[in-house]
Amino acid sequence: MANYQSKAKSKVKRRIKNKIRKSPIIIAIVLVLAIIGVLLYMFGDKIGIDIFGGKKTGETAPKPNDGEVLFHFIDVGQGDAILVTTKSGNMLIDTGDLSDESRDSLDAYLSAAGVDSFEYVVFTHTDADHIGSADHVILEYNVKNVIMPDYVADTQVYERLLDALDEKNTNVILIGEDEKDCEQSGYTFYLGSMLNTVIAPTEDFNDPNEMSVVIKSTYGETSVMFTGDAEKESEEAILKTWKTSELKCDVLKVGHHGSDTSTTQEFLDAVAPKIAVISCGEGNKYGHPHKETLDKLEAAGVTVLRTDLEGHIVIKSDGRTITVVE
Repeated sequence: MANYQSKAKSKVKRRIKNKIRKSPIIIAIVLVLAIIGVLLYMFGDKIGIDIFGGKKTGETAPKPNDGEVLFHFIDVGQGDAILVTTKSGNMLIDTGDLSDESRDSLDAYLSAAGVDSFEYVVFTHTDADHIGSADHVILEYNVKNVIMPDYVADTQVYERLLDALDEKNTNVILIGEDEKDCEQSGYTFYLGSMLNTVIAPTEDFNDPNEMSVVIKSTYGETSVMFTGDAEKESEEAILKTWKTSELKCDVLKVGHHGSDTSTTQEFLDAVAPKIAVISCGEGNKYGHPHKETLDKLEAAGVTVLRTDLEGHIVIKSDGRTITVVE
């Protein structure tokens, strides 16, 4: 297993490095960007630009210019698949599980939404109920960038994902502690005028759930947090790394399908969402969502929406207010 893991990790990182070696023009671009960066650092405050704001400093997203942004929590059974649509492009967070039914549900929803391309696809972690159709999405859709944790799984579904990334030569952004090959917590990227900040993982954990990539998407005055299957250890690390003001959001995608291993009281208090979305399958064998988690959310006065009860859930933001689409 160790030998396989070493090969798998080298495979992803070697491909990223090879892409850089094969593109000398990137060196010139980097130099130009470095010069621009220095100029912005020196004079940015005079023109209202802070290029370092996304690194745990509570950067404020620019004013909305994308009209309405839609957050689609797709009912794929016992798994996660979240679509974010803007006028500037789309983002997909996870792809559901390995079943044909889950994949068909994802494809049907994307087709109905008229989506065939993504600026970003985020694989929060390596569990099959989150990357079950990952290779399918990479191979069948136009994917510009993939964001995933620096964590290797000894599974066929993960190996197929790596093979698909190699075949399509997709740009991969790894999130982890290795500063040479990875971006760290605090990494930011934009989808139009929507600011997306990687909140976690903040450190290396020897557990796929705790290594979940957690993202907070801020559009104008509104925000949504996507947590994958992050559990107690990751939540505790997040609370140590980030200010409470940087964690507050309007909508929380509840971690680990509403399991009692996630959504600690301290984390819930810090995030203080108005709406919580739980993605889980009807009558699933895990008993998700757990009563303990539901009780916490109810006590906090949070509106709870569940894919096992409501089916597909769509929430829209105009940059000022969050509304559940009926």
